Amino acid sequence: MTTAARPTWAPAKGGNEQGGTRIFGPSQKYSSRDLAAHTTLKPRKEGQHTQEELQKRNLRDELEERERKHYSSKDKSYAEERDRRKSSSLLLEGSKRDAEDKIVPREIDADDSDVEPRSDDESDDDDDDDDTEALMAELERIKKERAEEKLRKDRQQAEEEAKMKEAELMRGNPLININNAGSFNVKRRWDDDVVFKNQARGETKAAKRFINDTIRSDFHRKFLQRYMK
Repeated sequence: MTTAARPTWAPAKGGNEQGGTRIFGPSQKYSSRDLAAHTTLKPRKEGQHTQEELQKRNLRDELEERERKHYSSKDKSYAEERDRRKSSSLLLEGSKRDAEDKIVPREIDADDSDVEPRSDDESDDDDDDDDTEALMAELERIKKERAEEKLRKDRQQAEEEAKMKEAELMRGNPLININNAGSFNVKRRWDDDVVFKNQARGETKAAKRFINDTIRSDFHRKFLQRYMK
């Protein structure tokens, strides 16, 4: 059964003036499109990353754990190397903290002067400083020599490339390249033979003419001469 002839809700309900002097009350029926929808909000439930759950979670630890699992699945030695680095860093921090917190007692004598004599350790430190300065000077000299050598090689390479480029240009120009004197001859084309040229020179083409008669036209005459002769 078709529903094309059935009126929809809008024309079926009619207007206020419809019915003449008929007395009627307001209708209690509503269209489904006029009903209120989505009247309640959907708050997050447990397991859907609520604000309380996010405050309780340690996102940094979770990220590090995911990274550890990812790299461990790709490289088996990553976990051992990571634990070893972590333990060594903790040991280093602990030793530094112990050295800072440790107080070394020293005996103070009233007869000691303010200027203390230089000990063997200080002389060793001076020697180490001198050795360091000498090593740094030697390092600077080596760096300077390497830079000069690199600059010289770059200049030499640029000169060689310029010479090669000039030689290629000389060989590419037929007016300068005297060694290949026979290369001035122009190569013949594949169809440069007499057989392929001037084939229709002796033929005469008849001029096309227009005749408004199908029986006396040139096409009709050729047709009769070909098939009816």
